[in-house]
Amino acid sequence: MPDTQKTLGFIGTGTIAQAFIEGLVASGKTNPVLLSPRSEAVSSSLCEQFPHVRRATSNAEVAEQSEIVFLGMRPPQVEEALEGVSFRSDQIVCSFVAGFLLDDLARVIPQPTLCRVIPLPAIAACEGPVALFPKVPELSELLTGMGELVEPERETDFVAMGAVSGFMSSYYELQGTLLDWMTSRGVAPDTASTYMRALFAGLAQTSLHSDKSFAELAAEHQTKGGLNERTRKGLIEDGWFARATQAIETVQKVRREALD
Repeated sequence: MPDTQKTLGFIGTGTIAQAFIEGLVASGKTNPVLLSPRSEAVSSSLCEQFPHVRRATSNAEVAEQSEIVFLGMRPPQVEEALEGVSFRSDQIVCSFVAGFLLDDLARVIPQPTLCRVIPLPAIAACEGPVALFPKVPELSELLTGMGELVEPERETDFVAMGAVSGFMSSYYELQGTLLDWMTSRGVAPDTASTYMRALFAGLAQTSLHSDKSFAELAAEHQTKGGLNERTRKGLIEDGWFARATQAIETVQKVRREALD
């Protein structure tokens, strides 16, 4: 069986696994996919959508019949979900689980090749970053086309990337705050929403396709004495950006068992 058609198994079929599988399909991958029975709603829905996806009766069946197995359960549930599950030395096990280092994984699953991936919700549309550590050729091939593939050299780098991804909901909270401000000034909600979404999407595309530093981009997006410079200066003086770093470092101290 060619590498591109290896059976992909998913133990823990939740929102992230669903987005990952949708991204596989969107990027043209047609590997057979075997899902664990939980969550029943998500796994059943995926089977209805895609003919090459089917449900297993247990986590053990997923591991037994798959060449590449993805772990998508919640962090405190890893040991419980893998109880009674056996893996082979010729398999690849790829973890989506936050806070679960490779050494932790190796103590639970000693035989297969192990790696970690950070799939974000945008992977469903083959957009956004997808980080892989360490480099595993089969996974690099599989992930190509599913977003901006990033392969850090160290696990500490990978962990730092995961921490920064913790700002996704805060990004939307910021947009919502600015949207509420506009509507409070009488801007129609639909008009304000369209403007807000397009504004941030345009900024994201500019940075994605630029090789300039963020300091350079910030300078280019403000004029001396203008609204942007005054806003940014005020936030810097208020320690607004410094608190972002503090928030990341606080979250990174949370133990895996508390990440539900």
